[in-house]
Amino acid sequence: MMAVFYSAEELTISERQLRADLAHKSAVEMVIYDVLVKGNRSIWIGDGIVTRNVQISEQMFSVSVQQATGLIDAMTSDSRILSRLLAWLAIPRNSREPDFLSARSTAGTLRPATYADLQAMLGLSHSAFACLYPHITLYSGRVEPDWRYASNDLVELVGLRFRSAGTHSVLNDDTSSHNVTGATLRVNVLPGNTSDEAAGLSVEVTITGQIYPSHLIRSWKRITRMDNSKQCRNFNTN
Repeated sequence: MMAVFYSAEELTISERQLRADLAHKSAVEMVIYDVLVKGNRSIWIGDGIVTRNVQISEQMFSVSVQQATGLIDAMTSDSRILSRLLAWLAIPRNSREPDFLSARSTAGTLRPATYADLQAMLGLSHSAFACLYPHITLYSGRVEPDWRYASNDLVELVGLRFRSAGTHSVLNDDTSSHNVTGATLRVNVLPGNTSDEAAGLSVEVTITGQIYPSHLIRSWKRITRMDNSKQCRNFNTN
């Protein structure tokens, strides 16, 4: 009887997890479809991080979309910017790991293929990397983040040019044109109205501008809801 009970319980948990996974992926596909069809007129394209509530299978999800150029590239960014980010988050380093900032500038340095690789190269725990992930990417290629797509925290941290509070003119290509073709978007999906530990999905997708393939999935990562402005910046005191 106990074996049957635990088997049934495991089946229920697996079914619940599968249902959640499919809902997360549906939300991501919905965003990709809207961007592919509407381009820079999509409701998901704009300054900073665009966040909306979406209902899928009678469940509410919080979906956010950000261009990867608004994040700090772990491989190509100015080392001072990355150092400032690590210090700002007060993330403890594992002294047994090689110095990542020095190693990445060495010719022939192995580039991390996934965020798990990056976490290992930095020598960070899962909780520490969870605090770092919302601010970094592997798919920007920039020396510093683009202020238009950066979070308010990064604008403040890095000293980027502040976004204007007013509406940008559609005739001003420098500030209002959000080029979708070739852009890599980070799409985060989290259950709405749930605890901070609720699991979600983060996907980075590049819009190719071609008919086929129309887009390329660059990364898939499980995430949880974190209060980056408070909990993570006091990480080493928790």
